[in-house]
Amino acid sequence: MNEMRVGKYIIDPALFTKGFAKSHGPFACETSCCASGVFVDIKERDVILEHKEAIKQYMDDTQTKDNAHWFETEVIDDLDFASGKTVGTQTHNDKCVFRQIDGRCSVQVYGDESGAGAWTYKPFYCIAFPIVVCGGVLTFDDYQQGITRCCSIVDTHTAPLIDSCRDELEYILGKEGYGELLTLRNRYVAEGTK
Repeated sequence: MNEMRVGKYIIDPALFTKGFAKSHGPFACETSCCASGVFVDIKERDVILEHKEAIKQYMDDTQTKDNAHWFETEVIDDLDFASGKTVGTQTHNDKCVFRQIDGRCSVQVYGDESGAGAWTYKPFYCIAFPIVVCGGVLTFDDYQQGITRCCSIVDTHTAPLIDSCRDELEYILGKEGYGELLTLRNRYVAEGTK
């Protein structure tokens, strides 16, 4: 099968062939991925900073409310981000500055509690994880592979990533794009069994 694409993304066949062990996956999130922070688009950074006073209300004593320490200062060029520019979140107390002591994200809690929606202000790659776009390829992010049960994939699985990460894939591709991905999977499986 030739290179598979949905919209602007090249599709990694691992989305069809790999999956989580039984009772594991994003639904059982351990929030370990939040330990080192995340790269965010600079526009996402700016939106978070526009809402900084409200977000601070959802931070606990293990977090810093000094927004000057929320983001790194170095801006990096990266075409996998919508604006082509990214910056990392800082860490505080060995975790992303936005991670509460209970593992929840202050940005997400603010969005949910304000009525805007849990994912309204949360950065793209936080929502998409453990799916990632790397060099234009939509694939699995192996950052936590072998470290956490929630984000480690195996060859023998009950459901492939395309099914167990449906919410994340629909967020990235939209419902129509996810439908195209399902069609690609069916073609990939059919061609693989010939």
